[in-house]
Amino acid sequence: MKFVLLLVFPLILYSPKKEVFKYTEQLCYDTALDISSESSSDANRIADSLLNYSENARQKMYALMLKSIVLEHQDKRAEAIAFSLKSLKIAKEEKDYCLESRIYTFLSRQYRNIGFIDKGKDLIAESLMVCSKIEDKDHAVKFMTMANLELIEYDIEFENYERAIVYLKTAAFSLDKEREGKIKYFDLANCEEKLARCYLQMGNDMLALNHYRKASTFINKSKLGESLWANKIYDGLIDIYLSQQELDSAKVYIQKNLLIHEKFDNNVVKEHVYKTTAEYYRQTEVRDSFELYTSKYKLTALENKENMRGMINTASNTLFNLTDDIPDASDTPYKIGAMELMFLIGIPSIGVYYQRKKLVSYMKGLIISRKLRKRSQKAYSNKTETILLARLEEFENSNGFLDNNLSLPILVAQLQTNVKYLRQIIRDHKHTDFNTYINKLRIQYIIEKLNSDPAYLNYKISFLAKESGFSSHSQFSTNFKKFTDNSPSEYISNLKSKIAS
Repeated sequence: MKFVLLLVFPLILYSPKKEVFKYTEQLCYDTALDISSESSSDANRIADSLLNYSENARQKMYALMLKSIVLEHQDKRAEAIAFSLKSLKIAKEEKDYCLESRIYTFLSRQYRNIGFIDKGKDLIAESLMVCSKIEDKDHAVKFMTMANLELIEYDIEFENYERAIVYLKTAAFSLDKEREGKIKYFDLANCEEKLARCYLQMGNDMLALNHYRKASTFINKSKLGESLWANKIYDGLIDIYLSQQELDSAKVYIQKNLLIHEKFDNNVVKEHVYKTTAEYYRQTEVRDSFELYTSKYKLTALENKENMRGMINTASNTLFNLTDDIPDASDTPYKIGAMELMFLIGIPSIGVYYQRKKLVSYMKGLIISRKLRKRSQKAYSNKTETILLARLEEFENSNGFLDNNLSLPILVAQLQTNVKYLRQIIRDHKHTDFNTYINKLRIQYIIEKLNSDPAYLNYKISFLAKESGFSSHSQFSTNFKKFTDNSPSEYISNLKSKIAS
């Protein structure tokens, strides 16, 4: 594959002008997927060769972006950002709106993954604005879809799972109607993986498993079953199978992930592969292998913490290289909601797309209206704040959060307030959102029980999940890991070891 790419790349870029547009807008998608299947060393050689042999600005622009994608796969996000910013500068000069939109989406993913959530949202807003300049209807829809698939990650980040699911199902329906090809199956795998994550977080293991299986089928149809894109899908399958103690099924995907980790130089992948492999051997009671992979996991986790600090420092410096006209996070269309942005996807499909000036005006109007409505003070009085905080404290002390039917509307009724006030109280005083606040209280409760009552150390995980108010084993395990960095079984095992010593 690598030799074919090296031969084809110059031919693509030297084609007549009409053909250059036809092929180059696909280059960073098609070729990037091909490179995704190469080992890290081969992918680097391909990307470096394309960059070295670039003879004009357009060639260099695409080569720089391919290099960024290769670096992303190696979890070198700060370097990936630097290369993509160089490509972005040329794309703006060349007025290549397709690539410009793609770069903004790519940058959004990098900043989101290292914790710069607001900046990531800014970049998606910019990507969608750039899409409005794309002349070709099909190209515009394609790059809007890419941007919206990244945008939906922010809904997942903030636990807006129902909204994310609505968009993802719509996107999957649309993608299913596209002509056959690896890009179609790659995008479908992407949709299905996100759907699976949403259902997993909502505690519906059966639906999550169904969508992970679909994602696995699609990623293999795209010929990327041994790439880093597949790793994320296999991770989800492994987590579910291990939580259900279906060890034979888990083993199949653990072996696939071990092969992927050997092929690619990515420490984040290694960390999770080592952790799940250690858990598999713990459950199968193969002590030597358990200790080996536990040791590997701990060493890699320490390395990744150090690497993340460096990436954050470097990436924060590159923020100043981005254009000043990117809208502020609080003013972006994202704040209005992913469902409203879905309308932008619908515009081209119903034939209104060509009214481009109206589309641009609509988006700018959303941003301006958001600026006008931006909050400058809290919504409630000091008296209301005091009363609500007292009621919230009473709710916590009574362990009301253990009710697994608890929801925001139910708690609003119990506290005799309204949704707006309660959301802001939780945000201002608990520094989080409603779901995270409740889940954290539940995990703190069960941790206290585990530490104070030895009987709890012998209970099944499913009992602990129910006891702490979670509706499923996997939802409990996911949140336990989120707040303690350990699975429930790991935490209990460590606690037993301390007591024994």
